[in-house]
Amino acid sequence: MKKMNQENHTKSKFRQVVDWLLEKKIYLIGIVLVAGGVYFYQARQNQVDNSALLTSSQSASAGSSFYSSGASESRGSSAGNAQTSSMQVSSNKVVCDISGAVKHQGVYTLKNGMRLEDLIECAGGLSKRADLKAINRSQLLHDQDKIYIPYKGEKNVPASSATAVSTSSATSNNADVSAASEDSASSASGGQVNINTASATELQKLNGIGEKKAQQIIAYRQEKGGFKSIDELKEVSGIGDKTFAAIKDQLTI
Repeated sequence: MKKMNQENHTKSKFRQVVDWLLEKKIYLIGIVLVAGGVYFYQARQNQVDNSALLTSSQSASAGSSFYSSGASESRGSSAGNAQTSSMQVSSNKVVCDISGAVKHQGVYTLKNGMRLEDLIECAGGLSKRADLKAINRSQLLHDQDKIYIPYKGEKNVPASSATAVSTSSATSNNADVSAASEDSASSASGGQVNINTASATELQKLNGIGEKKAQQIIAYRQEKGGFKSIDELKEVSGIGDKTFAAIKDQLTI
């Protein structure tokens, strides 16, 4: 009997709880809906914030890339302009070396298009012993010209004399001038070759001298302003003691 009373009491409590829940279900549903709304609102807000952050990061990255690209193009443009400007400045000037019968021998920088007369003035003018008949004062100057003004009565005039055209821009013309003087020089010296005036063709008449060595002799002659002695020929690349001994009797200066 006591056990039955306990069961009835338990059932009564359960019905009370169920009845309470049924009465309060509207409130419970409202609470669940509010909680769900808050949850979804926060999730949506976080998604919007993340999207905005990603967009901002992409914009900053694009701006940085654009700046870097613009800076690189600017540096490239500046370097190109500087190089072009340097080339223009270089093309507007010529640097020439003058020696011989002038008051101040040396290297001078002049404007492009200047003549030998202008270079002579830069060197302080001609000395009293200068051979005016041997030079062409209207000669147009070129960059890296090496000009030699001969003295009166000078016989062994270096190949870089003012009667010849620029060694830097007209080697072929120099060879023609040298060839013309070689005919008379060879006749006067009994068939000997003047290594200060001979053309490449004349030099190749020497024993053991081919086209390459002839050009090396001319290049050395132009660089040094002529040979001071026939023994100096051994300073030319490819001319050894054996070759020199075979041709020394055919040489003159």
